[in-house]
Amino acid sequence: MSRINHPSSRAVAEVAWLYYVKNLTQGEIAKKLGLSRPTIISYLKLAKERQIVCVKIAGEHFKVNALADRLRSRFGLAQAHVVPDHGLTGEALTRQVCEAAAQALPDFVGPGDELGVSWGQTVWFVSESVPWWPVDGLTVRQLIGSMANPLLPTSESCSTEIARRLSAACVNLNAPAVCSSEQLAGMLKAEPIIAEQLQNLKRCNKAIYSLSPCTPDTHVVQFKIAAAADVADYAARGAVGIITGRFVDAHGNPVLGPLDDRLIGADHETLRAMNGMLVVSGLHKLVPALAVLRGGYAEEVVIDVPLAEAVLAAAD
Repeated sequence: MSRINHPSSRAVAEVAWLYYVKNLTQGEIAKKLGLSRPTIISYLKLAKERQIVCVKIAGEHFKVNALADRLRSRFGLAQAHVVPDHGLTGEALTRQVCEAAAQALPDFVGPGDELGVSWGQTVWFVSESVPWWPVDGLTVRQLIGSMANPLLPTSESCSTEIARRLSAACVNLNAPAVCSSEQLAGMLKAEPIIAEQLQNLKRCNKAIYSLSPCTPDTHVVQFKIAAAADVADYAARGAVGIITGRFVDAHGNPVLGPLDDRLIGADHETLRAMNGMLVVSGLHKLVPALAVLRGGYAEEVVIDVPLAEAVLAAAD
């Protein structure tokens, strides 16, 4: 086997250092090391594959400044990332927003932080795109208990993937997301191990989540956390949106009902105490997005241009 075809990580790192740190061109590196330019290109590709080089795109490139400024001012946000739609809709646009959120996440958390992670398709898309970017002393915690279908983007799978990419400790919540009765949920919450895990959720100073409208096809129904009748009951009580399994009204105030007593996970008060990164896309989420922003659940938002414009128009 030749050194060129199977280079050591030390050789790959040397090329990466000369290119990314010393700012030499590929041709200059080839001449300096006595290698061909295609070999240098191959080494730079290997540097990413072997995680010798971690690429992270600055969040500034995902902002549309005027909209971002207005969102920050209107809702008291620390940061807003507004993602151009470029004519995209549906899942394609959601993925673009999630890629922007994934690039922003390593800047959102810092050394020693504890990050609570929700679940669902949006959070899973984010987790798939988070750059390999170690954060010293970061702990990732699952915000709601386990779900039955391992093929769906559950809280444990989202938490595990984000923790893996940020080289963080991952703490899963060893209980079901929902119980069949209030009595059973109460017994489980009283178990010392689960009680400690729930108490430790209050240590999360950061969180990442999306949201859902109160419709029959909402993610809490898809994940069998609630039945369509449960969602209709909460809507009748004034709920317009769902965040991490909890229902809120148009002003972001908690809407409580029987399901709350059967859930095992972070409650409204715990969620609101965290600095949240809200990742949301699609005009069908206008009403719940406005509710969550009004309710103070987010410190940062990653949102597409059409939805940002609609939120600001509705808020005025």
